[in-house]
Amino acid sequence: MRLLPNGAQERKLRRLADAAAKLWNELNYERRQQYFGARKQGLSERASLAHVDLKGTRKRMVPNYTEILGASAWAVERKNAEAWSSFRGLLKAKSKGKLPPWIHPAPPGYNKDRKTGRRKPWLPVHHEMYTVDPEAKVIHIPRYNLRLRFAGDVRWHGKQERMEIWYDEARRAWYASIAVKVGAETTRNGTKPRHIVQGGRRSIEVARPVGDKVAGIDLGVNIIASVVVGDGAWIIYKGARLKEDYFHFEGRIARLESEAARAKSVGDEKRHDRLRAEVRRLKRKWAARRIHLYRNLASHLIRGLWGRGVSTVYVGYPYEIARDNGNKYSVNIWAYRELIGAIEAEAREYGISVYEVYERGTSSHCAYHGVEVKRSPRGVVTCPVGDHRLHSDLNGALNILRRGSGVLVRGNLRPLSFIVDHNGVAPANSIAPTKGGNAQNPGVNLGPQGPG
Repeated sequence: MRLLPNGAQERKLRRLADAAAKLWNELNYERRQQYFGARKQGLSERASLAHVDLKGTRKRMVPNYTEILGASAWAVERKNAEAWSSFRGLLKAKSKGKLPPWIHPAPPGYNKDRKTGRRKPWLPVHHEMYTVDPEAKVIHIPRYNLRLRFAGDVRWHGKQERMEIWYDEARRAWYASIAVKVGAETTRNGTKPRHIVQGGRRSIEVARPVGDKVAGIDLGVNIIASVVVGDGAWIIYKGARLKEDYFHFEGRIARLESEAARAKSVGDEKRHDRLRAEVRRLKRKWAARRIHLYRNLASHLIRGLWGRGVSTVYVGYPYEIARDNGNKYSVNIWAYRELIGAIEAEAREYGISVYEVYERGTSSHCAYHGVEVKRSPRGVVTCPVGDHRLHSDLNGALNILRRGSGVLVRGNLRPLSFIVDHNGVAPANSIAPTKGGNAQNPGVNLGPQGPG
């Protein structure tokens, strides 16, 4: 939720958040010193973790901050200990060969901006230190004498856990995230917890699948998602806004970087630093707009699939595409891991299972004959068997669905076309008529009318 502090509240938040970030860095420095000291003695990564004294550093350093932070000082330490526990889990997974070879686990880092070296405002608040009033839209933290107004509605209902407050440099605003055990109104020993967040939903799952159909999803940049349902429906989501945003921010960032370079060449360090800070802000803003588009798409897509009776979805995962075929589109514009994550998160609310399918070869081989196809610049693939044509994104989705479920859809697939915008998803005109193919009879050329 977005916080709306006044001037005095914001100044207090900054002092508290800076103290919490400072405690994190001091704790982490001691623990990293212990870890890397053991590494210098020739010990393995997992053996070096045994030399990290979590209890000792906790007892020695946290009491120095309890006067200003109260119980939140212990929340900072707990969060840091969780990060070290996660590092330990990653090392264990690596030793068992469960991590990709390019992922190299590293100890928790410092809470600071890598470019400027300044601490990032961040404040964890113990779950018993605050209350949420959803009607007045106020978060009350008595320990700090703060009554913070917030925008929006409280979504989840259940036992409240730790809250984290931070400042978003890209949006220049304060935010708070509250962990909620959704639907839980008792503790582990059966007693009533002190605080319950009174949100609107008592369950993460809002519905169960109403059918047993399957769907395959091919992800891309121009067409963000091409979806084929087992009943013959074909749904496409266009990515015009995604590319528009990227090129808009790319131009603004390029101009600022050019101005920053000129300022540095004439010795104006103050202007140079200000321009570089604006560049970093724009990059974070672009990333936030991109994930917002992905979430809009995922929400519209999953609700639509649920209404069609889909219970299982197969998503093509472009394994190592950034490493093997990295370019501006596959690396900068298209964040496929974020997109898949948004789809999976939304699907959980409707009880829909999502499976990732190895995508390689799904666009370069005919879904009906398995032979290699040629792709024209306009996105049409031509199969040498029968000399029929298919839209490349339709062909990819058909292959993904077949590879995941064994289902091969045959039918006159006429697309339902949508464009993903920041305000939601709106119907769009059908794709160009020449970019089509008849799945009912792949050997028949439909001519200028195409599939829709």
